[in-house]
Amino acid sequence: MHLFKVLPLCIAGAFSYSLAVLDLPNTQPKVDASYWKAALDSTWQGLIRRNIDPYSEGEGLIHRPKSETPGDAVSEAVGYGMLVALYANDQDHFNSIWDAANEKMWGGCYYNWQMAPNGNISGRGAATDAEEDVALALIFADKLVSAGKWKPYTSTKFNYGYAEHAQKILDCMWSTEQITGNGILAPGAGWGGDDFVNPGYFSPAWYRIFAKFDSNGDRWNTVVEKTYEILANSPGYSMGMVPDWMRPDGGWAGSLGYNAYFNSRAFFKDAIRILWRVAIDAVWFDEPRAKAFLKNAVSFINTKGGAKAANFYQIENAGELLPAEDIWTDFNDSKNKDTWRYRSEHSHLTIGMWATAAVAAGESADRIAFSEELAKFYEGGDYFGVAKDPTGGIEDTLHNEMYFDQFLAWFGASMMSGTFMNVIDVIDNPKAATPGDSSSLTKTAAIKQSRLAVNGEIRMSRAGNAILFTLPETAEWSLYDMNGHKIAESHGSKFLWKQGHRGIYIVKARSKGTSYMRKVAIR
Repeated sequence: MHLFKVLPLCIAGAFSYSLAVLDLPNTQPKVDASYWKAALDSTWQGLIRRNIDPYSEGEGLIHRPKSETPGDAVSEAVGYGMLVALYANDQDHFNSIWDAANEKMWGGCYYNWQMAPNGNISGRGAATDAEEDVALALIFADKLVSAGKWKPYTSTKFNYGYAEHAQKILDCMWSTEQITGNGILAPGAGWGGDDFVNPGYFSPAWYRIFAKFDSNGDRWNTVVEKTYEILANSPGYSMGMVPDWMRPDGGWAGSLGYNAYFNSRAFFKDAIRILWRVAIDAVWFDEPRAKAFLKNAVSFINTKGGAKAANFYQIENAGELLPAEDIWTDFNDSKNKDTWRYRSEHSHLTIGMWATAAVAAGESADRIAFSEELAKFYEGGDYFGVAKDPTGGIEDTLHNEMYFDQFLAWFGASMMSGTFMNVIDVIDNPKAATPGDSSSLTKTAAIKQSRLAVNGEIRMSRAGNAILFTLPETAEWSLYDMNGHKIAESHGSKFLWKQGHRGIYIVKARSKGTSYMRKVAIR
């Protein structure tokens, strides 16, 4: 059960509204920005409701509801959660995730990678992607504070703020050998690096930010160079892909780590994140090596059918899909056969990641195609995915992990909307926002919005954790999210909406030829 505030909003003529997501003008490439910003707002609230609020152990952490140990929390989610909270402009949850991780997972120089459902540490050691993601989130949060957009905050565990802990993490990444002496990002503390890497962790844009923030910043420039040197060695480079694990010289590394599927020779769940991480370097810093790699990715996926072909692929077998019969039983509640799924996956996860390549290195038509394809996996609620697979298959929320897939889709949509920006640059070097591309999604929404008018008054009150809308006469009621998706309907003089989810909505009623409309924000 959650408490909420109902905030009525006034509307005059065609409406406009302010979203919760961080909205700083920028010149990044975009497609259907207003549509995806509304989706980002709603789906972040869904992550809070599903992955944070229900859990008392490690209260405040992002939890995995369908992992092999359902209800656990991992450091990866600390990094993802803090990044999403930052771009969702939600300082309260940013702070609560950080505080919970400091209290439950901090091991002195890094976050232990896994907390069991009972609150005990079950996986010791660092996952380097989490460390770098948390550090970047803290650096950007510190910038928002200095710009007066967020309030100063001191950790409940440590007697210092965002910037001090970011510096601590950066120093620890070097002292615990999460980065080797010659600048290779290792997957863990003193584990891998010279012998094997997880290229899905490589975040060259982060290292450029670190180089300017760190008191010993020059060392990060070496990490940028090593990242692209290893990327060029990938056996999937010509297709814009990397394997889940590989040797720095491009050789196969064998089955390693948490996800060792296909002998680590597939472009699977670890590897696919390289598209997003490298796309950020292309967009923020105009890095030509990033663009070259991503152009290979866009060219490859277009030969397979474009956005409709977004999926995981084999590398050794020249870009073939994963075997159709391969079922994923390890995760997604390994004890429940009803939730097992196929590893081959055309979904919001894969579309979102391939979309980042289109944003950074594709043409307008590529961006529009990916935006429209991702929209097929967003039904207007508080999650990415579909409740029921329209093809009769199992690509639905029952078989989705409702954790990793949500984050990767969120990152893809945040790139398409221009929300995932270089916070330091847009504050220090403000520019007028560029509008970006528009597909049928925003063109249709604009037409719908221009036709809305306000007639009369809908009264609204709270009824426990529900909202009661009333009119003096019988009416047909409809409730819409800000993307125009109908999410509830009723008939009568009263409409009791029992869900009451946080977000911004439009309630409409039609009675005897008269139309009524009211906008409401639930926080």
